[in-house]
Amino acid sequence: MDKKISHLNMIQGIITRMGNNSFALKGWAVGIMIAVYAFAGNSNVKAVIVTLMPLVVFWFIDTYYLMLERKYRCLYDDVRKKAEDKIDFNMNYNNVKIELKNIKNYGFFNILFSKSVLPFYLICIATTLVIYFVPFK
Repeated sequence: MDKKISHLNMIQGIITRMGNNSFALKGWAVGIMIAVYAFAGNSNVKAVIVTLMPLVVFWFIDTYYLMLERKYRCLYDDVRKKAEDKIDFNMNYNNVKIELKNIKNYGFFNILFSKSVLPFYLICIATTLVIYFVPFK
């Protein structure tokens, strides 16, 4: 039982790091967005592009971390079900068999537009567009 617990703890450590990375990316995205607002000052197209580019990049990186997190959660579940004598400390999530009906849960573009990633970045993009193009008088 000790081998299984050790292996599960190793995988859980990776899952935790992926979640922390995702959280940190969201903080960086908001921080950069606010910094550009503060320095841009006017509503020109260059300022909008400079604000949106990092948001889109962070959106893609955040999606990548969430995709890895989901794959490691799948590996965790696979190891959880294994017998103690089958534990080999393999950390390769590609060796896990996934049912065909669940394969879409691990695709980059499905995660890109998932309810855990899309709303945050859409709100950031919408906020950017409102701040630059809607006059506040």
